[in-house]
Amino acid sequence: MIGLLKGEKKVQKGNGWFLPFLVIFALLAYLSGKVSLPLVKPLSWSALIAFSVYPLYERIRKRGVFQHSANLAAASATCVVVFLVLVPCFYAIFLAFKEGARLHQFLTEIISIMETSGEGALAVLLPEKIVEIIRPWMERYTFLRAWVRQGASWGAVYVVEAFGNTFSYIYYFSIIVVANFFLLRDGHVIISFLQEIIPLPPSESEIFMSRAKQILRAVVYGVILTALVQGAVGGIGWWIAGLPSPMLFGALMVFFAMIPFLGTALVWIPGSAYLFAISDITAGIILLAWGTLVISMVGRFLRPIFISGGGNTHFFVVFIGVVGGLAAWGILGLFMGPLVVSLFVFLLENYRVMWKAWLESSGYIQ
Repeated sequence: MIGLLKGEKKVQKGNGWFLPFLVIFALLAYLSGKVSLPLVKPLSWSALIAFSVYPLYERIRKRGVFQHSANLAAASATCVVVFLVLVPCFYAIFLAFKEGARLHQFLTEIISIMETSGEGALAVLLPEKIVEIIRPWMERYTFLRAWVRQGASWGAVYVVEAFGNTFSYIYYFSIIVVANFFLLRDGHVIISFLQEIIPLPPSESEIFMSRAKQILRAVVYGVILTALVQGAVGGIGWWIAGLPSPMLFGALMVFFAMIPFLGTALVWIPGSAYLFAISDITAGIILLAWGTLVISMVGRFLRPIFISGGGNTHFFVVFIGVVGGLAAWGILGLFMGPLVVSLFVFLLENYRVMWKAWLESSGYIQ
Protein backbone atom coordinates (compact mmCIF):
# COMPACT_ATOMS: atom_id res chain seq x y z
CA MET A 1 0.00 0.00 0.00
CA ILE A 2 2.79 2.42 0.92
CA GLY A 3 4.55 1.55 -2.32
CA LEU A 4 1.38 2.31 -4.27
CA LEU A 5 0.99 5.64 -2.49
CA LYS A 6 4.58 6.51 -3.30
CA GLY A 7 3.94 5.52 -6.91
CA GLU A 8 0.90 7.79 -6.99
CA LYS A 9 2.97 10.67 -5.59
CA LYS A 10 5.57 10.10 -8.29
CA VAL A 11 2.91 10.16 -11.00
CA GLN A 12 1.37 13.30 -9.54
CA LYS A 13 4.78 14.92 -9.31
CA GLY A 14 5.51 13.97 -12.91
CA ASN A 15 2.18 15.37 -14.06
CA GLY A 16 2.84 18.52 -12.08
CA TRP A 17 6.09 19.16 -13.92
CA PHE A 18 4.46 18.93 -17.35
CA LEU A 19 2.91 22.40 -17.32
CA PRO A 20 6.14 24.21 -16.29
CA PHE A 21 8.02 22.23 -18.93
CA LEU A 22 5.44 23.25 -21.56
CA VAL A 23 5.71 26.92 -20.56
CA ILE A 24 9.51 26.88 -20.63
CA PHE A 25 9.52 25.03 -23.94
CA ALA A 26 7.09 27.53 -25.50
CA LEU A 27 9.13 30.48 -24.21
CA LEU A 28 12.41 29.08 -25.52
CA ALA A 29 10.75 28.22 -28.84
CA TYR A 30 9.51 31.80 -29.15
CA LEU A 31 12.92 33.28 -28.31
CA SER A 32 14.69 30.86 -30.63
CA GLY A 33 12.32 31.79 -33.44
CA LYS A 34 12.90 35.48 -32.79
CA VAL A 35 16.68 34.97 -32.89
CA SER A 36 16.55 32.82 -36.04
CA LEU A 37 14.01 34.91 -37.96
CA PRO A 38 16.59 37.37 -39.44
CA LEU A 39 18.52 34.37 -40.80
CA VAL A 40 15.60 32.60 -42.44
CA LYS A 41 16.41 33.74 -45.99
CA PRO A 42 20.18 32.98 -46.01
CA LEU A 43 19.58 29.67 -44.21
CA SER A 44 16.89 28.75 -46.74
CA TRP A 45 19.28 29.55 -49.58
CA SER A 46 21.92 27.42 -47.83
CA ALA A 47 19.49 24.51 -47.60
CA LEU A 48 18.66 24.76 -51.30
CA ILE A 49 22.32 24.94 -52.30
CA ALA A 50 23.31 22.12 -49.96
CA PHE A 51 20.53 19.95 -51.35
CA SER A 52 21.73 20.67 -54.89
CA VAL A 53 25.39 19.80 -54.26
CA TYR A 54 24.86 16.94 -51.79
CA PRO A 55 25.40 14.31 -54.53
CA LEU A 56 28.78 15.94 -55.18
CA TYR A 57 29.59 15.80 -51.47
CA GLU A 58 28.77 12.08 -51.39
CA ARG A 59 31.10 11.44 -54.32
CA ILE A 60 33.91 13.40 -52.68
CA ARG A 61 33.30 11.56 -49.41
CA LYS A 62 34.02 8.20 -51.06
CA ARG A 63 37.43 9.17 -52.43
CA GLY A 64 40.87 8.84 -50.86
CA VAL A 65 41.59 10.87 -47.76
CA PHE A 66 38.03 12.24 -47.69
CA GLN A 67 36.75 8.85 -46.51
CA HIS A 68 38.25 9.53 -43.08
CA SER A 69 37.32 13.20 -42.78
CA ALA A 70 33.79 14.49 -43.20
CA ASN A 71 35.05 18.01 -42.40
CA LEU A 72 37.50 17.95 -45.31
CA ALA A 73 34.89 16.60 -47.72
CA ALA A 74 32.32 19.22 -46.66
CA ALA A 75 34.94 21.99 -46.91
CA SER A 76 35.91 20.86 -50.42
CA ALA A 77 32.30 20.74 -51.59
CA THR A 78 31.68 24.17 -50.05
CA CYS A 79 34.69 25.59 -51.92
CA VAL A 80 33.23 24.22 -55.14
CA VAL A 81 29.94 25.97 -54.30
CA VAL A 82 31.71 29.25 -53.59
CA PHE A 83 33.81 29.35 -56.75
CA LEU A 84 31.37 27.73 -59.20
CA VAL A 85 27.99 28.89 -57.89
CA LEU A 86 28.00 31.79 -55.43
CA VAL A 87 30.77 33.92 -56.93
CA PRO A 88 29.39 33.70 -60.51
CA CYS A 89 25.87 34.44 -59.22
CA PHE A 90 26.99 37.52 -57.30
CA TYR A 91 29.05 38.64 -60.29
CA ALA A 92 26.04 38.21 -62.58
CA ILE A 93 23.90 40.23 -60.16
CA PHE A 94 26.57 42.94 -60.11
CA LEU A 95 26.66 43.07 -63.91
CA ALA A 96 22.87 43.16 -64.06
CA PHE A 97 22.82 46.14 -61.68
CA LYS A 98 25.56 47.77 -63.74
CA GLU A 99 23.59 47.33 -66.96
CA GLY A 100 20.47 48.54 -65.19
CA ALA A 101 22.33 51.68 -64.10
CA ARG A 102 23.38 52.30 -67.70
CA LEU A 103 19.79 51.99 -68.91
CA HIS A 104 18.63 54.31 -66.14
CA GLN A 105 21.24 56.88 -67.14
CA PHE A 106 20.15 56.63 -70.78
CA LEU A 107 16.49 57.12 -69.81
CA THR A 108 17.37 60.07 -67.60
CA GLU A 109 19.20 61.72 -70.50
CA ILE A 110 16.14 61.27 -72.70
CA ILE A 111 13.89 62.92 -70.13
CA SER A 112 16.34 65.75 -69.51
CA ILE A 113 16.69 66.59 -73.18
CA MET A 114 12.93 66.32 -73.70
CA GLU A 115 12.37 68.85 -70.92
CA THR A 116 14.93 71.34 -72.29
CA SER A 117 14.62 70.90 -76.05
CA GLY A 118 11.15 69.49 -76.55
CA GLU A 119 10.10 66.31 -78.35
CA GLY A 120 12.47 67.05 -81.23
CA ALA A 121 15.33 65.76 -79.08
CA LEU A 122 13.82 62.29 -79.30
CA ALA A 123 15.03 62.04 -82.88
CA VAL A 124 18.62 62.25 -81.65
CA LEU A 125 18.28 59.62 -78.94
CA LEU A 126 15.83 57.16 -80.48
CA PRO A 127 15.32 55.58 -83.93
CA GLU A 128 13.07 57.52 -86.27
CA LYS A 129 10.39 54.81 -86.39
CA ILE A 130 10.11 54.80 -82.59
CA VAL A 131 9.98 58.62 -82.51
CA GLU A 132 7.05 58.63 -84.94
CA ILE A 133 5.15 56.28 -82.63
CA ILE A 134 6.01 58.07 -79.37
CA ARG A 135 5.58 61.72 -80.37
CA PRO A 136 1.77 61.73 -80.87
CA TRP A 137 1.26 60.00 -77.53
CA MET A 138 3.56 62.43 -75.73
CA GLU A 139 1.80 65.41 -77.28
CA ARG A 140 -1.68 64.11 -76.54
CA TYR A 141 -1.10 62.61 -73.08
CA THR A 142 1.31 64.77 -71.10
CA PHE A 143 1.02 62.51 -68.03
CA LEU A 144 3.03 59.83 -69.87
CA ARG A 145 6.17 61.95 -69.50
CA ALA A 146 5.53 62.23 -65.76
CA TRP A 147 5.17 58.46 -65.54
CA VAL A 148 8.44 57.89 -67.37
CA ARG A 149 10.19 60.43 -65.14
CA GLN A 150 8.79 58.77 -62.01
CA GLY A 151 9.87 55.35 -63.25
CA ALA A 152 13.36 56.63 -63.87
CA SER A 153 13.56 58.08 -60.36
CA TRP A 154 12.37 54.80 -58.86
CA GLY A 155 15.00 52.96 -60.86
CA ALA A 156 17.67 55.32 -59.56
CA VAL A 157 16.59 54.76 -55.96
CA TYR A 158 16.58 50.98 -56.48
CA VAL A 159 20.07 50.93 -57.98
CA VAL A 160 21.45 53.15 -55.22
CA GLU A 161 19.87 50.98 -52.52
CA ALA A 162 21.17 47.81 -54.19
CA PHE A 163 24.73 49.07 -54.20
CA GLY A 164 24.30 50.54 -50.72
CA ASN A 165 23.44 47.11 -49.32
CA THR A 166 26.84 45.67 -50.22
CA PHE A 167 27.63 44.94 -46.57
CA SER A 168 24.36 43.03 -46.19
CA TYR A 169 25.20 40.94 -49.26
CA ILE A 170 28.63 40.09 -47.85
CA TYR A 171 27.03 39.22 -44.49
CA TYR A 172 24.47 36.92 -46.17
CA PHE A 173 27.22 35.42 -48.31
CA SER A 174 29.23 34.44 -45.23
CA ILE A 175 26.16 32.92 -43.55
CA ILE A 176 25.34 30.89 -46.65
CA VAL A 177 28.91 29.55 -46.87
CA VAL A 178 29.14 28.56 -43.20
CA ALA A 179 25.65 27.06 -43.11
CA ASN A 180 26.31 25.16 -46.33
CA PHE A 181 29.36 23.48 -44.74
CA PHE A 182 27.39 22.22 -41.73
CA LEU A 183 24.36 21.21 -43.78
CA LEU A 184 26.56 19.11 -46.04
CA ARG A 185 28.46 17.49 -43.16
CA ASP A 186 25.52 16.91 -40.82
CA GLY A 187 22.60 16.96 -43.25
CA HIS A 188 21.80 13.26 -42.75
CA VAL A 189 21.62 13.80 -38.97
CA ILE A 190 19.27 16.76 -39.39
CA ILE A 191 17.00 14.79 -41.74
CA SER A 192 16.85 11.84 -39.33
CA PHE A 193 15.99 14.18 -36.44
CA LEU A 194 13.23 15.89 -38.42
CA GLN A 195 11.82 12.54 -39.50
CA GLU A 196 11.63 11.41 -35.87
CA ILE A 197 9.80 14.50 -34.61
CA ILE A 198 7.24 14.67 -37.42
CA PRO A 199 3.87 13.77 -35.79
CA LEU A 200 3.25 10.91 -38.20
CA PRO A 201 3.72 7.13 -38.04
CA PRO A 202 7.23 6.03 -39.10
CA SER A 203 6.05 4.79 -42.49
CA GLU A 204 4.15 8.02 -43.16
CA SER A 205 7.03 10.25 -41.99
CA GLU A 206 9.38 8.41 -44.34
CA ILE A 207 6.98 9.02 -47.23
CA PHE A 208 6.68 12.67 -46.16
CA MET A 209 10.47 13.19 -46.28
CA SER A 210 10.69 11.33 -49.58
CA ARG A 211 7.97 13.58 -50.96
CA ALA A 212 9.87 16.69 -49.85
CA LYS A 213 13.01 15.37 -51.54
CA GLN A 214 11.14 14.73 -54.81
CA ILE A 215 9.60 18.19 -54.82
CA LEU A 216 12.93 19.88 -54.07
CA ARG A 217 14.60 17.91 -56.83
CA ALA A 218 11.88 18.93 -59.26
CA VAL A 219 12.13 22.59 -58.27
CA VAL A 220 15.92 22.84 -58.07
CA TYR A 221 16.86 20.75 -61.09
CA GLY A 222 13.77 21.24 -63.22
CA VAL A 223 13.22 24.94 -62.64
CA ILE A 224 16.50 26.57 -61.64
CA LEU A 225 18.90 24.80 -63.98
CA THR A 226 16.52 25.04 -66.92
CA ALA A 227 15.98 28.76 -66.27
CA LEU A 228 19.73 29.38 -66.02
CA VAL A 229 20.38 27.64 -69.33
CA GLN A 230 17.49 29.49 -70.99
CA GLY A 231 18.78 32.81 -69.65
CA ALA A 232 22.30 32.14 -70.91
CA VAL A 233 21.04 31.09 -74.35
CA GLY A 234 18.66 34.05 -74.42
CA GLY A 235 21.44 36.49 -73.54
CA ILE A 236 23.53 35.10 -76.40
CA GLY A 237 20.63 35.55 -78.82
CA TRP A 238 20.10 39.09 -77.52
CA TRP A 239 23.78 39.84 -78.16
CA ILE A 240 23.71 38.28 -81.65
CA ALA A 241 20.72 40.47 -82.54
CA GLY A 242 22.78 43.53 -81.60
CA LEU A 243 20.52 44.69 -78.76
CA PRO A 244 22.04 46.49 -75.73
CA SER A 245 22.57 45.04 -72.23
CA PRO A 246 22.49 41.30 -73.02
CA MET A 247 23.49 40.44 -69.43
CA LEU A 248 20.56 42.34 -67.95
CA PHE A 249 17.97 40.90 -70.32
CA GLY A 250 19.49 37.43 -69.96
CA ALA A 251 18.94 37.76 -66.20
CA LEU A 252 15.35 38.83 -66.87
CA MET A 253 14.86 35.70 -68.97
CA VAL A 254 16.16 33.58 -66.09
CA PHE A 255 13.60 35.19 -63.81
CA PHE A 256 10.62 34.84 -66.17
CA ALA A 257 11.60 31.29 -67.15
CA MET A 258 10.91 30.18 -63.56
CA ILE A 259 7.34 31.55 -63.53
CA PRO A 260 4.56 29.39 -65.05
CA PHE A 261 2.56 30.84 -67.96
CA LEU A 262 5.07 33.67 -68.45
CA GLY A 263 8.39 32.36 -69.72
CA THR A 264 11.22 34.00 -71.62
CA ALA A 265 8.89 35.08 -74.44
CA LEU A 266 7.99 38.13 -72.33
CA VAL A 267 11.53 39.37 -73.02
CA TRP A 268 12.54 38.22 -76.50
CA ILE A 269 9.19 38.92 -78.21
CA PRO A 270 9.28 42.66 -77.26
CA GLY A 271 12.94 42.67 -78.33
CA SER A 272 11.98 41.29 -81.74
CA ALA A 273 9.13 43.78 -82.01
CA TYR A 274 11.56 46.62 -81.26
CA LEU A 275 13.91 45.45 -84.01
CA PHE A 276 11.04 45.26 -86.50
CA ALA A 277 9.89 48.75 -85.44
CA ILE A 278 13.30 50.26 -86.22
CA SER A 279 13.33 48.45 -89.60
CA ASP A 280 16.12 46.04 -88.62
CA ILE A 281 14.22 43.16 -90.19
CA THR A 282 17.15 40.73 -90.31
CA ALA A 283 17.99 41.08 -86.61
CA GLY A 284 14.30 40.87 -85.71
CA ILE A 285 13.88 37.62 -87.61
CA ILE A 286 17.07 36.22 -86.04
CA LEU A 287 15.91 37.00 -82.50
CA LEU A 288 12.39 35.71 -83.18
CA ALA A 289 13.72 32.46 -84.66
CA TRP A 290 16.28 32.12 -81.85
CA GLY A 291 13.60 32.52 -79.21
CA THR A 292 11.20 30.09 -80.88
CA LEU A 293 13.64 27.39 -81.99
CA VAL A 294 16.39 27.62 -79.39
CA ILE A 295 15.28 29.26 -76.13
CA SER A 296 11.84 27.65 -76.00
CA MET A 297 13.08 24.25 -77.17
CA VAL A 298 15.84 24.30 -74.55
CA GLY A 299 13.18 24.59 -71.85
CA ARG A 300 11.04 21.82 -73.30
CA PHE A 301 14.02 19.49 -73.72
CA LEU A 302 15.98 20.13 -70.52
CA ARG A 303 13.20 20.40 -67.96
CA PRO A 304 12.11 16.72 -68.21
CA ILE A 305 15.77 15.64 -68.10
CA PHE A 306 16.59 17.68 -64.99
CA ILE A 307 13.45 16.54 -63.18
CA SER A 308 14.71 13.02 -62.52
CA GLY A 309 11.92 11.30 -60.60
CA GLY A 310 9.81 14.46 -60.63
CA GLY A 311 7.67 15.87 -57.90
CA ASN A 312 4.44 14.15 -59.08
CA THR A 313 2.62 17.33 -58.17
CA HIS A 314 -0.35 18.82 -60.01
CA PHE A 315 0.65 21.79 -62.14
CA PHE A 316 -1.97 24.02 -60.51
CA VAL A 317 -0.43 23.37 -57.08
CA VAL A 318 3.00 24.29 -58.44
CA PHE A 319 1.54 27.42 -60.03
CA ILE A 320 0.00 28.57 -56.74
CA GLY A 321 3.25 27.83 -54.90
CA VAL A 322 5.41 29.73 -57.40
CA VAL A 323 3.23 32.82 -57.82
CA GLY A 324 2.18 33.00 -54.16
CA GLY A 325 5.70 32.30 -52.94
CA LEU A 326 7.04 35.04 -55.18
CA ALA A 327 4.56 37.52 -53.71
CA ALA A 328 5.29 36.44 -50.13
CA TRP A 329 9.07 35.85 -50.07
CA GLY A 330 10.48 37.28 -53.29
CA ILE A 331 12.90 35.18 -55.35
CA LEU A 332 13.23 32.65 -52.53
CA GLY A 333 9.48 32.01 -52.78
CA LEU A 334 9.94 30.64 -56.30
CA PHE A 335 11.55 27.59 -54.71
CA MET A 336 10.06 27.43 -51.21
CA GLY A 337 6.48 28.19 -52.28
CA PRO A 338 5.93 24.97 -54.29
CA LEU A 339 7.58 22.94 -51.52
CA VAL A 340 5.36 24.36 -48.77
CA VAL A 341 2.10 24.12 -50.74
CA SER A 342 2.87 20.62 -52.05
CA LEU A 343 3.70 19.28 -48.58
CA PHE A 344 0.52 20.86 -47.20
CA VAL A 345 -1.52 19.11 -49.91
CA PHE A 346 0.27 15.86 -49.02
CA LEU A 347 -0.66 16.21 -45.34
CA LEU A 348 -4.21 17.19 -46.29
CA GLU A 349 -4.50 14.01 -48.35
CA ASN A 350 -3.22 11.96 -45.37
CA TYR A 351 -5.81 13.61 -43.14
CA ARG A 352 -8.56 12.81 -45.67
CA VAL A 353 -7.56 9.13 -45.75
CA MET A 354 -7.38 8.85 -41.94
CA TRP A 355 -10.69 10.68 -41.46
CA LYS A 356 -12.39 8.45 -44.01
CA ALA A 357 -10.97 5.33 -42.33
CA TRP A 358 -12.24 6.54 -38.93
CA LEU A 359 -15.72 7.19 -40.33
CA GLU A 360 -15.80 3.72 -41.88
CA SER A 361 -14.63 2.06 -38.67
CA SER A 362 -17.28 3.98 -36.67
CA GLY A 363 -20.06 2.89 -39.01
CA TYR A 364 -20.84 6.35 -40.35
CA ILE A 365 -19.87 5.27 -43.88
CA GLN A 366 -20.79 1.90 -45.33
